[in-house]
Amino acid sequence: MISKEKIERINALARKKKAEGLSPEEQAEQQALRKEYLAAIRGNLKSQLDNIRFVDDKAPESYSPEEKAHVEALSDKLGREYEAQKDMGNPAKPEGKAGLEMVETMNEHHAPLTDWALGYIDFHTDDHVLDVGCGGGAALAKISTMVPDGKLTGVDYSPVSVEASRKHNQMDLDSGKLDVILASVSDLPFDNDVFDVAVTFESHYFWPSLADDIKSVYRVIKPGGKLLLASEIYQYDGLDAKALANVQKYNLNNLSKAEFETLFVDAGFKEVAIHTKEGTDWLCVEGVK
Repeated sequence: MISKEKIERINALARKKKAEGLSPEEQAEQQALRKEYLAAIRGNLKSQLDNIRFVDDKAPESYSPEEKAHVEALSDKLGREYEAQKDMGNPAKPEGKAGLEMVETMNEHHAPLTDWALGYIDFHTDDHVLDVGCGGGAALAKISTMVPDGKLTGVDYSPVSVEASRKHNQMDLDSGKLDVILASVSDLPFDNDVFDVAVTFESHYFWPSLADDIKSVYRVIKPGGKLLLASEIYQYDGLDAKALANVQKYNLNNLSKAEFETLFVDAGFKEVAIHTKEGTDWLCVEGVK
């Protein structure tokens, strides 16, 4: 269990970040405290789940009144904790204050995967790049350094994400290099053959119609242009049980390598390459139009 003092420090850092920003040392401290806090929550939940006994409701009565009361109380507590965790934000469409906090966390959490996947793209300095499901805007900021003379467009269907992405890239927004638009991948508000490169980092999990939505992105890429899709998990025999549970919990689009290849080929991409990272469940797919 995390101490009261550390919880107070987490809250103090969050308030200071919103009011005036944090120093690099404070940012590192905040990230470490967040990890400790989440680990404490998960550990507490696991220990409670480990103490639950599942019995056949047709078996002879074996619980004492005291045990029944304990199970009922534990069930109520787990329900409250689950609702509290849901209030932290909806990863499919962040909303409200909790959604803003989730977007900020995603910027940090997705960074290693983003860095790895972007290594497969040879950007031209003047490329026009589309980020589908741009979230908090961290990927756009990274790509901006790779296309100093280019143009960036982000789309997201969460108003919270659009606002956060604009704020994260304020200088590029003010200069006209960047635009962030509220839109759905299913109905991209662009003409055909506009972008040199399109990227998406872990947003495809939530796309409403994956096959149609990939085609929607394909439509706006120039001939010879590329789509890069990066995912922290993909389907294979032996995928971690926790990852599988999250796939089911959030109803994620989670494909195998063969299914990703078919998805891209059916959308019209003439070249498809799939990469995985040893020691992880990471995957990225490159499709050339």
